Amino acid sequence: MKRFLKDNKVVMAELVTYLVMFLIGVFAIAFPVLGFHKPVLYSAVIFLVLAFFSFGGYFYTKENKVNYELLIFSLICIVTACFMLIAEPLNVSNVLGTGFLGFTVLTVLNRIYYIYNLKRRDNELYLLRSIALILLLFIAILSIQNFYRSYSEVRSIIIGYYFLSYGAIAFVEMLLSIAFKKFVYGGFLEKQKLKSIDKIDSSIDKVNKIVKNVDKKRKKLHKR
Repeated sequence: MKRFLKDNKVVMAELVTYLVMFLIGVFAIAFPVLGFHKPVLYSAVIFLVLAFFSFGGYFYTKENKVNYELLIFSLICIVTACFMLIAEPLNVSNVLGTGFLGFTVLTVLNRIYYIYNLKRRDNELYLLRSIALILLLFIAILSIQNFYRSYSEVRSIIIGYYFLSYGAIAFVEMLLSIAFKKFVYGGFLEKQKLKSIDKIDSSIDKVNKIVKNVDKKRKKLHKR
């Protein structure tokens, strides 16, 4: 278990971040009254909480010099929170819609860059990431359009559904990534490859034995 956690620090850090996002969404739906009066300030606080966890996750995995996805995600959360805090006195619907739209666009670009790197390295996980990205975009479009036209009582529930859906999709995506890695690189397929190699080796040994026997018979015939 310790070895697994050590080898999958990045995935585990992302799992924790997206689990926190999911739980925030559940909490926001269960207690919508908290976001009734100050939904912009409420959202800004949530983004700062996510920034804290994702930033902590990055430092947990900082020896990995290749993956900066969590660091960029935390910066996106901070930028979104700052925008909402500055624009809080303005029209609530416009600030919420613009804030969540900006957050979605930036996170999508971040994920596209990561998917591109996976594709460039011929890592099959880019397909899983692409499917998750499409689902996230669909959820985001449904949520954001409602921010611009919903009443105050509904906004906090939409905020909850946004974070719950985003967190759930990303969390399941990470779990499937772990399962895929174990299946392809450390599990069934790797064993199948080894079995195939063993069969080939045994076949080569048999062929070599046959060739040796044929050579022996030839030599005996020549001596006669």
